[in-house]
Amino acid sequence: MVSLPALVPASMPAARKMAVSGALALLALALIPPGHAASAPARPAPATSAATEADRDAASLADFEKEAASAKERGIARLAVTTGLPPALWQFDPPDDPYPAWYVGQQSFLKIFTPKELQPYVDQVWAKRTAHLVEERCRILRKYGLKGQWNSDEPQQLPEAFFQAYPKLRGPRVDQPNRSRVARFAPCVDQPETLQMYRDALKALWAKCPEIDSFSFLTSDSGSGFCWVPGLYPGINGHSDCKDRPMEERVAGFMKNFQTAADEAGIGLKVSVNINPIGPRQWMTPSFSEEVIQATVKLLPAGMSISGREGPDGRRSAGGRGGAGGGGNGPFYPVVGLPAMPAGGGRTGGRGGGAGGGRGGGAPNEVERVTAQRATAVEQVGEDSADDLMAIWNSVLDAQTRLSALDFGAMLRFGHVLTRWINRPMVPFPDELKPEEKDYYRKYLFQARSEQQAEDLADVQGMLMYKGWGAKMLFQRVIETTVPDLRSAQAAALRIAGRAKDEKQRHEWQLHAVRFDAAVCLLNSADNMVAFQAHLDRVHELGLKPEYNPPLGVKSDWARTDMMETARKEIDNTVHLMELIRGSDEPVIDMAPTQAEEYVMRLGPDLLAQLQRKIDTMNAHWRDYDRIFTVPNP
Repeated sequence: MVSLPALVPASMPAARKMAVSGALALLALALIPPGHAASAPARPAPATSAATEADRDAASLADFEKEAASAKERGIARLAVTTGLPPALWQFDPPDDPYPAWYVGQQSFLKIFTPKELQPYVDQVWAKRTAHLVEERCRILRKYGLKGQWNSDEPQQLPEAFFQAYPKLRGPRVDQPNRSRVARFAPCVDQPETLQMYRDALKALWAKCPEIDSFSFLTSDSGSGFCWVPGLYPGINGHSDCKDRPMEERVAGFMKNFQTAADEAGIGLKVSVNINPIGPRQWMTPSFSEEVIQATVKLLPAGMSISGREGPDGRRSAGGRGGAGGGGNGPFYPVVGLPAMPAGGGRTGGRGGGAGGGRGGGAPNEVERVTAQRATAVEQVGEDSADDLMAIWNSVLDAQTRLSALDFGAMLRFGHVLTRWINRPMVPFPDELKPEEKDYYRKYLFQARSEQQAEDLADVQGMLMYKGWGAKMLFQRVIETTVPDLRSAQAAALRIAGRAKDEKQRHEWQLHAVRFDAAVCLLNSADNMVAFQAHLDRVHELGLKPEYNPPLGVKSDWARTDMMETARKEIDNTVHLMELIRGSDEPVIDMAPTQAEEYVMRLGPDLLAQLQRKIDTMNAHWRDYDRIFTVPNP
């Protein structure tokens, strides 16, 4: 077992210190389900030296300064300061619960600039490092005359030990019961003590970072929520004392508390706060009714908004989540760096959601919009290649639009990262895999309930949206119509590379072509995974027994042929993906910089070795198909 005592605050109570030390020590086994840990040999993560960590932070700040310089040149006034901050992996407590993966990357200022009540329950080594990065980013903003925005989710879950010490402040339960192993609670913002903690944290933040004047929060998702919100995942719940308080007073009071903190700090800051509840799908209950939104807006000052409606008159808010530098993994994650349509670059028909760059605003009509797009393309690649760049933008947008049919969360991210399609083998009997054949991916699967669910390739985060033969056919149709879009973008990137007049630009567009190729690999792999599981389910449901001595002349059953061909396609597809990753001198797939930083939401730095292990495991289990199909005897 790896001991990490340096990550445990000295002031933490002994019982909690032991629990958190154990959680950190078992981080490499963070997501192994109950009953599996004993058979899973611990694989200690390589230690991350202070120098290495410092080098990475310095590189992060250098990238942020480039972004700030570019923003200043483009006339952008504000950058998000929260993108790419170190994940709060200490929150995997207990270590076998995957649910914290949804908020360890949503950096709450309450946990970074911690008030005194919360300090014993937060990893202060992580908090100080992260606070320093935010402070340095704000120093860069100051240099370029820019403002900062904080993106996160609030009111965010706090450690259970905190609520044991301060039971009055326990607010709503905010985990998703089908995706968590323990209950998680956010603070009750109806309690004056909670609001005081937020003010103390804000004043500590502004003492170092007065450039941050805008806050945008997701709520009712990713371990966050207000008391008595109807759309909370565990069901409507909250502190008993505040049940009858009008929701608009609760939400508006939380938001206006930010301005109160600024006034108390005496820094003359006009603060904007945007509350963005998760957009409900058809099966979900909205967080706030229209009546609550209207009532809340009337209580807000100008510059503060809920669901995009700014107080006090309900106009559409100019602020919002994201903005320049807002981050987000994008629809093709874990592939990185694909070219995106520039902001304001919409197309006829008002299609929603541009690839990465956003679609808001834009020119007032189609002709002016396309003219502005092309002018940007000419600036980037020159007159000769401008049309190809516009073709890339539009192909990427078309691909994203088609993939939205599979969007229960970005499909490639949910499949290849949260469900580890990218590196897990497809075999007829996954429950029989030995620990050495599965531990490298199993510990990172986002499954909180059973091994049976974890072994099902189509069971994504406790959901069954890609399950069954009909789902397989629909999934296949989306993939087969999306791949040509990315192939067109890849071909256009190669044409731009061929016309490039300098080596740097040629290399850039060759790299884009490689990344488009990798995105196609992931689409094909996703198709293979869903198809394989549909075959597996069908065969097992039929309960057919293979003939032990098939007569001469028996041919391969169509399902056997198709299933084994799918497995072979996945092997060959994985080999090609490995070639793309190995052959590039720049990232193609996002990977954590160290093994210690691999977790549910991010692939590890040894992905190539894991992909090889996947191939080796699949090749070692070819004869397992003989146990479900009659062997051909031609």
